[in-house]
Amino acid sequence: MPRPVSIQDDVILRAAREVFLEKGWDATTSEIAAKAGVSHGIIFKRFKTKQGLFQSAMQEQSDWGQTVPALLNSRVGRKDVETTLLELGNLFVEKFLSMIPTQIMAWSNKQEGQGPLETKTGKQRAAHALQAVKTIAAYLEAESRLGRIRQTDFEVVAQAFVGALWHHAFLQVMLGDGKSGSAEERRYVKRLVRAIWSGIGPSEGRKRR
Repeated sequence: MPRPVSIQDDVILRAAREVFLEKGWDATTSEIAAKAGVSHGIIFKRFKTKQGLFQSAMQEQSDWGQTVPALLNSRVGRKDVETTLLELGNLFVEKFLSMIPTQIMAWSNKQEGQGPLETKTGKQRAAHALQAVKTIAAYLEAESRLGRIRQTDFEVVAQAFVGALWHHAFLQVMLGDGKSGSAEERRYVKRLVRAIWSGIGPSEGRKRR
């Protein structure tokens, strides 16, 4: 007897996220099942209710910032700082553009009496954002000690950097088409980094390594 095919939850969640974002709460579990290529019964066996499926699907991937420390630590004293900020900014904007629609959908359909799972997810999201800021600040501090950029309050710089990227992505989702990877997004990141660089770039007397 052939072994039954095992459908991973992330396949169902990815399909649910796409359908919910397209049709909102009016999306049916039958449409989601068809999109995922599973039976309708599998949906309720895994997630019990439509609300449970919705909440799971709308929780964006929480590991978006976990690769940042390794990325930045490997570049201290090696790769051009301005280029690193450009690459990091493009990465963040791409992630934010995919995360924000799911958050908006989740907030707009939140039921009264937020459960422990949603509370925990919100705290984890805030913790990851704070960690990203601290990681960027630590990277800039390390580059400053090497004389590659000027000394300043790098935590404020990091907060301004991440906050500006998030706000830009939010406005694109709310007022634009929300597409990531466009030339317009890259131009914005370049302008933002140029503005930050005007304050932290090395002084004229120092050689830029």
